[in-house]
Amino acid sequence: MVRAILIILAMVAPFTMPWAYAVLLGLIASYFFPPTALVMGTLFEVLYGQGTVPYAFFIGAVIFTLMLGVRRFVKTRIMDA
Repeated sequence: MVRAILIILAMVAPFTMPWAYAVLLGLIASYFFPPTALVMGTLFEVLYGQGTVPYAFFIGAVIFTLMLGVRRFVKTRIMDA
């Protein structure tokens, strides 16, 4: 339940909080559900993107990939211990 609320707050954060807090909340939420980083990157690109290259989307994709690896690594270490 707390994870679901955290993910919902991360999706609402770009509309209600400064970008730095929204990014931090998105990083924390993406640990529990990695596609959150990809959605947050797309959301930031729609809200704040001004160039022709979607940098926020690419950063979200990189964080998504990293969080998938981190999550698998942590699950493997916890299961082995």
